[in-house]
Amino acid sequence: MQMNNIALVLAAVITMSPLTLVMANDVQAVAVEARVKSTPANQPEQSVQKTFTNLINAIEQNNYTQFISQGSPDFKKGLTKQIFTHVSEQLAPRLKKGYTSVFLTKLNQQGYQVYLWKLSFKDGSDDILARLSLKDAKIAGFWLN
Repeated sequence: MQMNNIALVLAAVITMSPLTLVMANDVQAVAVEARVKSTPANQPEQSVQKTFTNLINAIEQNNYTQFISQGSPDFKKGLTKQIFTHVSEQLAPRLKKGYTSVFLTKLNQQGYQVYLWKLSFKDGSDDILARLSLKDAKIAGFWLN
């Protein structure tokens, strides 16, 4: 009896027409498209994008005051002007030659909203992963790896 069931399944697979397969693929494509459309656009909120752009511009212009202006008290206390200047001196020349930033995703981690971008440089040097951490609309951290 089991052998007959296997033969029946095999016969059904062999006799499926190309039209049946195309229809099955169309149904799968529609199901996948519906899931993709139901996800939010892969962009941060406008205010978050503006914060990120301000931080990058501050690094490019070596403007410490602008860089820490939206930071939490701990962020401001933890980032000295000397550390900021060191980072700016390394990155500003690369930023000035041109770069693109691509938003990657948003994460919720331990009460913080964490946003990730990929920075690619026109000079062909290594990409950087930028990580912006916000809490209560204040910058809690900004890392460039």
